[in-house]
Amino acid sequence: MKLLQRLVSGGWVNEIAHFAVNTRLTRVLGETYRSSEAALKELVDNAWDADANNVWIILPEPLTDDAVIVRDDGTGMTASEVRGEYLNIASDKRTRTGERTNKFNRKVKGRKGIGKFAGLTIASRMEVVTVARRRRCTLLIDKNELVENQKDLEAVPLPFIEDDINDVDSGTTVTLTKLDSRLNFPTPDRLREVLIYEYGREDAFKVFVNGLPLSVQDVPGTTTQTTAQLPTVGEVTLNFTIADGKRLPRSSGIILKVDGKAVGKPMLFGLDEDEEIPSKLARRVYGEVELSGVEDFVTADWGSILENSKAYQEARLYVRTQVKAGLKETHAKDLSLQKARLQRQINHRLAKLPEYRRKYAEEALNRILKKFYGESEDRITTIADVALDAMEHDTYWAVLDRIGRLSKGDVGSFAESLEEFGLIELATIGAQASRRLEFLNFLDQLVQNPQTLEKDAHKAFETNLWLLGRKYSVMSSNSTLHKVIETYCNTAFKGSRAAKRPDLLLSQDYGDKYLLIEFKRPSHNITRDDISQAEKYRDDLSSRLSSTATMDIVMVGKGRAVTLDTRNLLDSISLHSYASIISSARTELDWLVASLSKP
Repeated sequence: MKLLQRLVSGGWVNEIAHFAVNTRLTRVLGETYRSSEAALKELVDNAWDADANNVWIILPEPLTDDAVIVRDDGTGMTASEVRGEYLNIASDKRTRTGERTNKFNRKVKGRKGIGKFAGLTIASRMEVVTVARRRRCTLLIDKNELVENQKDLEAVPLPFIEDDINDVDSGTTVTLTKLDSRLNFPTPDRLREVLIYEYGREDAFKVFVNGLPLSVQDVPGTTTQTTAQLPTVGEVTLNFTIADGKRLPRSSGIILKVDGKAVGKPMLFGLDEDEEIPSKLARRVYGEVELSGVEDFVTADWGSILENSKAYQEARLYVRTQVKAGLKETHAKDLSLQKARLQRQINHRLAKLPEYRRKYAEEALNRILKKFYGESEDRITTIADVALDAMEHDTYWAVLDRIGRLSKGDVGSFAESLEEFGLIELATIGAQASRRLEFLNFLDQLVQNPQTLEKDAHKAFETNLWLLGRKYSVMSSNSTLHKVIETYCNTAFKGSRAAKRPDLLLSQDYGDKYLLIEFKRPSHNITRDDISQAEKYRDDLSSRLSSTATMDIVMVGKGRAVTLDTRNLLDSISLHSYASIISSARTELDWLVASLSKP
């Protein structure tokens, strides 16, 4: 490698630097990042560890040859630090300098010492210029040379220049050139989205991407900006985003700023105590509210604002009202989508109730879904199913009838009945969940008994397809399907074949999709021959149904034979053990019972 010539008159010192490779390092360029933006974030982390106040990132226009530049105003590095620390690959920085930074006592993010070279995962050439104590060091690293000598990185010469400068400002600038065209080009929007969660709340650490600082708008979701003139506070500016739910803000809430300076930690201005707003929904809020002229009510350390001041109470009510309106709109949309996915199951179950009860049952279900907002779809389905079970019991409706009678009478009694109804609503759901747990205990004993036959398991499952999970919980059997199975078995299994008659259950959803379940003895492991036979049953039964019918196969037994490789099974065929079915169902119900017991 040709080095720059020594400039004696300018006081430049031109030398060779080398990597100090830790034995734990097996690859320096094999460190992978999910995106180009994630790799650049590592360079921002380095600026954080260097106690920088600001980081400026310049991203070029796509498909140009311009450089990516990451500059900070941190402590910089001396020549000895570049050699002893920066080039000491895979050496944990925390073991050398401690868990906290010297100046701002920040928690150190650097771990294995590889992140500082993250730029080389997206570019072929990296120049590092760092200034400390009126000395400037320039280091050039060429990725191609590293690749060619990756087995002996210590032998790779790195151009290293040190010179005196008059500038007293310290800091480091990393310039990346010859970006890898095979990777997605880093964009400002995606980079800001990656950085906002980590650094959007840092008052003493500002990140600028192409000249613009990180802001509330960088959180993916619905953003609202409002300005109002309040009687006591004066002008108040509120800017918040309700995150889209794919990734919640790391530090949710609204940060209060007075004259541009943050006061204390982010808070929810009472929304976390509002019974109408699920706590999981409130945690999706990320924003800031700006006040001016109220510094007299801020504590000396700027850690909080006097909560009993009229100015704060006025601002608090305004923020709570505005954000709550946004959350209720978002919640209504989310809940309607959630309910839409369950609607077939709900309609099927509501149809079993007397007509005058259906409206109240649907309203109650809305309340229940709201209480469990944000849970997985499997759990929501379990909750809805158990709740609908509970609504079929007379105790539930007795309280509702009482409320109807009292609604025209004494207000106190009416309020008391409403409270009682709320308790009954949850209590009946809890009782139904407990009944299902008792059923699971019975089923567990049944399958553990070596004398249990296929028909015994069939009886337990026939009216409890919720055991198989959300996918099949809305399916049911009827007399017509029973007759299809009976006719088929009577025809195909008679005489000497009667002993081989299978135990089959055929169920249907609200369309033309069917489920064929073959029960094996709880002591029998499912084999390849069993699967082939079940597929033949499906073929025979399909001819008795409409030409558009589709049919899944579920086989239940002790487990699968050790010689059976399930990787080549069709997607429409699934194998289950009785033990796994019971365990999964019990886990969901235990969670539900525990959740209902929470205040």
